[in-house]
Amino acid sequence: MNFTQLLLKAGPTRLFAMLGIAAVVAALLFTLVFRIGGEPKALLFAGVETREMAEITQRLEAADIPYEIREDGGSIYVTRSQVFNARMMLSADGLPSRGSIGYEIFDQPDALGQTQFQQNINRLRALEGELSRTIGSLDGVKSARVHLVLPERQLFSRDAEQPTASIVIQLRRDELTAGQVRAIRNLVASATPGLSANRVTIVDETGRLLAAAQSGEDGAADGIDARQVATEDRIRRTVTDIVEGIVGQGNARVQITAEMDFNRVSETRQTFDPEGRVVRSTQTSEETGRSGEQARGTTAGANVPDANASSSQNGPQNENNQSSETVNYEISNTTRTEVSEGGRVRRLSVAVAVNGTMTPGADGAAATYTPRSAEDMQRLTALVRSAVGFNQERGDVVEVVNTQFASLTPGNEAAAAPGMFDFLGNLDVMRIVEIVASLIAALAFVFFVLRPLVGGLIRGGANAGAVPALPGPLGSGGGGGVAAALPAPDAAAIDAGIDIAQINGRVRASSVKKVAEVVEQHPDESVQIIRGWLNNA
Repeated sequence: MNFTQLLLKAGPTRLFAMLGIAAVVAALLFTLVFRIGGEPKALLFAGVETREMAEITQRLEAADIPYEIREDGGSIYVTRSQVFNARMMLSADGLPSRGSIGYEIFDQPDALGQTQFQQNINRLRALEGELSRTIGSLDGVKSARVHLVLPERQLFSRDAEQPTASIVIQLRRDELTAGQVRAIRNLVASATPGLSANRVTIVDETGRLLAAAQSGEDGAADGIDARQVATEDRIRRTVTDIVEGIVGQGNARVQITAEMDFNRVSETRQTFDPEGRVVRSTQTSEETGRSGEQARGTTAGANVPDANASSSQNGPQNENNQSSETVNYEISNTTRTEVSEGGRVRRLSVAVAVNGTMTPGADGAAATYTPRSAEDMQRLTALVRSAVGFNQERGDVVEVVNTQFASLTPGNEAAAAPGMFDFLGNLDVMRIVEIVASLIAALAFVFFVLRPLVGGLIRGGANAGAVPALPGPLGSGGGGGVAAALPAPDAAAIDAGIDIAQINGRVRASSVKKVAEVVEQHPDESVQIIRGWLNNA
């Protein structure tokens, strides 16, 4: 029987079913081939607002760049070969702006009629937008929104209000480190005139406070804690590097506790040296004088001319000489002013745990642990003391202990073997998973849906060419060859020692029942046989 006769005998219902199945299979195969053979798409932009998404799609349609919008309309994908061209084209148009406006607001030509208030508002918007873009470009930050408060200096006011800033950050991962939060605060404070880092508040999208605005003692306390942690981390890295360089990577655990003195002390000293004398000035004075006594009383000679000259020589005379010298000395004087900034190490406590050596066993036996010698531990202790600047007078403590680490095994010391998926490299894993899933779905459809359905149709068409024979009176009638093809009644049970004459009526009843079952199972074929009998009659 050829394929044409099989189709004719299958009937219109089965024929249309087969055509429908063939169309579905062809569509699936076409879709699968198109997806495998087509160029994969890559992410162009993610997290784009709806307003900017419409502008981006218009630019892509004008440039004949096919695109696809996914993830609830927030991400847009284009073919991988056109990602960079599309980004350059959209960047020239300022898209996407990430929902913020930067200094391009001053590129508008209508700034001539603006008032001073409008210009100040535009300047504030531009500064906030630029800061939002800068923060959003950091690793771990998806987007940021910045609010600046820059109070104006009022006339005739002594004290000016300090600027403040508030930042809302949408994160890409769970949280930012303390160093990243401090970096964002310092970044905003440096870019805003008059703003200090301790007046910047940072909040994430869940409302969790990452950094609070601080003033006075709160800000100083925060700085003290950060400096102490930084000092301990610096010493820990130094000790870890020098110890692991000797005992191996991962074979040392180091903990540092530093007691810091953050008091700021200003001390002024003035010292006088009595031995260090220097002559500053010398003053000398001399005085000379004469004095004499004359005769007292009145005489006749006193009235004679030149009587004074003669009389002055008569009495005794006195002569006085006086001299003095004053020497001024400058004593050596030393004035010293010393300012001690806070942050000095008052006391150090260093704890170092060093793992021993593991000796592999012979013939696959378990490795044995061997502690380090006393000489090795003494050398390590000396190196640690030198690295941390050990000072016994201030009470420093350094403890280096040799112990076995529970987390290390011989298998961990060896290099990790390459994984079974390392050959993928930089391939697009999601694309490969998509193709494999499509192939599995196609094969499952062919084997579990298409194959049983086609097999049933073929078996149904083949059974249409052979009409089952009817037993009893229908089989002995004038059906000819068609009646002969019907199956004969099974007489095995009747011939097995049973008297046929006694159950003749039962056999006829059984034959009539079987004929009824055949008619119920094959109504179309039974109708054709009856029509043939009627035509032959």
